[in-house]
Amino acid sequence: MHCHPEVPQPLGAGNLPDRHLAAATDDVAALRPIRAILGRTDYWRLNEHRRRYESLGSPLLMRLARLIRAKMLDATVVDPDQLPPDVVTGTSLVTFAIGRRQETRLLYHFDYEDHRRNQLHVGTFSGVTLIGMRVGQRMRLLDGSGVAGEVRVLAVGPDSATDGPAFG
Repeated sequence: MHCHPEVPQPLGAGNLPDRHLAAATDDVAALRPIRAILGRTDYWRLNEHRRRYESLGSPLLMRLARLIRAKMLDATVVDPDQLPPDVVTGTSLVTFAIGRRQETRLLYHFDYEDHRRNQLHVGTFSGVTLIGMRVGQRMRLLDGSGVAGEVRVLAVGPDSATDGPAFG
């Protein structure tokens, strides 16, 4: 695995609008450094989510955009074929725990046509937190109003783009 320092990074936090609440900024800053591993495809798709949320401009979406920005700035970006198999990607089937509650969800970025599965959009607080995490890793989970708990990745299943219906 290697880092791609030449991959353009999003603009720094100094370009965020002034309407951010101090508490929201402090919560996101307290997560750093966010040690994530992202494939280039996921990196650019996260950037699209961030840009869309910043253009919409509501306080909740701006908070989510700030979380995405922090994740991207602290991530190691690798070629998709160099991602370790235990890393959550934007098409992974991931089992995770929030507190004692366990869930298995299929992550997706934009459109996903299999409506029978339990899906989780990457562009949510949970999705942004999970993408780039490794099995066994823990992280504080933010929501629209603050810290909602801690998330822990338990398992990462096959990539949904390359495999059939895993995890039922």
